[in-house]
Amino acid sequence: MTMPSFEQAVISMQQGRPAEAARIAEALLTAHPDNARLWHLLGCARLQLGLAEEAIGHIRRAITFDASNPAAHANLARALLATGKPAGRIEAEESIRRAIMAQPADPSFHLTLAQLLQANRRYPEAVAELRQARDLAPGHPDIAATLASALHLAGDADQALALCDQILVAHPGHVGAWINRGNAYLLKGEVAAARAALDQAVALAPDDKLARFNRGFAALRAEDYATGWTDYEFRHQRPVAHLPERLEGCTILIDQDQYAGDTFQYIRFVLPLLERGARIILSLPARMNAMLRVCFTAHPRLEYHAMGTAEPPWDHKVGIASLPLLLWPTEPFGAGRVPYLRAPEAAVEEWRRRIRHPGRLAVAINWQGNTGYDLDHFRSVPLSHLEPLATLSDRVDFFSVHGGDEQVEQAPFPLNPLPGNCDQAGAFLGTAALMTACDLVISSDTSTAHLAGALGRPLWLMASAYPEWRWLDRRSDSPWYPTARLFRQPAVGDWRPVAAAIAEALPTF
Repeated sequence: MTMPSFEQAVISMQQGRPAEAARIAEALLTAHPDNARLWHLLGCARLQLGLAEEAIGHIRRAITFDASNPAAHANLARALLATGKPAGRIEAEESIRRAIMAQPADPSFHLTLAQLLQANRRYPEAVAELRQARDLAPGHPDIAATLASALHLAGDADQALALCDQILVAHPGHVGAWINRGNAYLLKGEVAAARAALDQAVALAPDDKLARFNRGFAALRAEDYATGWTDYEFRHQRPVAHLPERLEGCTILIDQDQYAGDTFQYIRFVLPLLERGARIILSLPARMNAMLRVCFTAHPRLEYHAMGTAEPPWDHKVGIASLPLLLWPTEPFGAGRVPYLRAPEAAVEEWRRRIRHPGRLAVAINWQGNTGYDLDHFRSVPLSHLEPLATLSDRVDFFSVHGGDEQVEQAPFPLNPLPGNCDQAGAFLGTAALMTACDLVISSDTSTAHLAGALGRPLWLMASAYPEWRWLDRRSDSPWYPTARLFRQPAVGDWRPVAAAIAEALPTF
C-alpha cells in the first residue's frame, strides 16, 4: 500500500478536510519524526478541528526543528489565542511579532496581531495593525470591515462610518459592513440609523447570529421589545428558548448564561414561574448559589445546582437572560416585585453599627465593571474623573463596593476600601448587606447596580453616553428598577460632568 504524501495532506487542508490531513501527517511522522513541516501541518489541522491545546504542542515542536518558518510562529500565536486563556497572550504576541518581522508584507499576520491586541483591549494599537493590513490588501472588504469594527471599539464612530460607507459602495451586500455601520451609529447615539443598518444586515443574512444579536441590542435600546427579545436570543449558540403553556409539574433548569449582573436583573422572573406551578432548578456558580440561598425567596419547588457538575433531570432548560422573552408581555419588567433580593438583617445591622455616623451620609460606590467585557472601557469610570466628589468629604462617607480595591488609594476623594473578607460566605453576600446599610448606592453599569436595584436600594447610576441597552436612551429613570436615577454622560470619554452632577445633587438627597 502506497504511503500518502505531504502534498496530499496539504491538498486535504486546502479542500477543508483537516481530519484527513491530520491522519496523513501522523502516518508520515512515524517515519519522519523530526520533520518540521509535518508537525506544523498537524498543528494547523488540529487547530482547524478546534483542538487548540494539541495544536500548540505540535507547532511548538515544529519550531524546535525549524524556527525559520514565519507561518509556524503565526499559527502558534493563533492557537494560543484560540484557547481563550489570557496567560498565553504574551507568548502569542511574541510569536506573531516574530512572524511579522520575518515577513512584514503578509496581511494575515497583521490581522492576527490585531485580533490579539483587541483581546487585550488595546484597541488603538489594533487599529494601527489593521490599517497596515488594509494597506497591504487594499481591495479586501473583510479586512476593511474588521478595521471598521476596531475603530468602533476604539471609540471613533465617524471613521468607522466613513469606512463602512466606502466598503458598501463597492460591496453593497457586505453583511459585516452593515453590522459595523449599525454599531457605529449606536456609539454616536443615533439609534434609528443604527436600526436601519442592522435591518439591512438581517435582510441580507437572516440567519447571521451577529446581525440578529446586534439588531436585538439596538431594538431593546429603542424599547422595541417584540423585535428585541427575539433577536437577543442570538447572543449564544442555543436554540431559541421556549416553554409549554402549562407549567404545573414541569421541571425547568435555568442556568446563568451571561454575567452576575444579568442574574440579579432576571432572577425576578423565577417568581411568576413558581406561581404557575413550575419546579425550578437554578444552575449557577456555587458561590452565587450560596448568596441567593440567603438573599432570594425560599420555596419548596426552588432548588439550586452548581454549574459545571452533572445536571439533574429537567423537562426544559433555558438561560436566565431568556426569561424576559418567555414572559413578555404578561410580565414586562417585573418592577412591581422589587425588592426581590434581601440581605440578612443581622449582617445589615452589623454594617450599620460599623459605618453609620450621625449627620453624615453613607454612600456605597463602584466605578469599575468586568474588564473582560469588550465594551467595558465605555461604561467604567476612571477614578480620577470622580474628583468632584471630594467636595462632599465633610458630610459623606464613601464605601467602595468594587471587588478589586487595589485602586482605592488612588481615589481623589476619601474612600473606604471593601474588606477583603466581605463576601467570603458567598458572592456579593457581604456587599449586599453593606449596600443595604448605606443610604445610597452610586455605580457604573456593572453587577453592583443590578444588585442595588434588586435590593430596592436608592441607586444613582453613572450611565455611559454609549449605554448598554437596558439603560435605554435619554431617560433618567429605569423601568427595571423603580429606585434608580440615571446620571447620563454627555459624551463618550469624559465622566467629570456626571461626577459634578452627582456632587451637586447629593447634599439634597
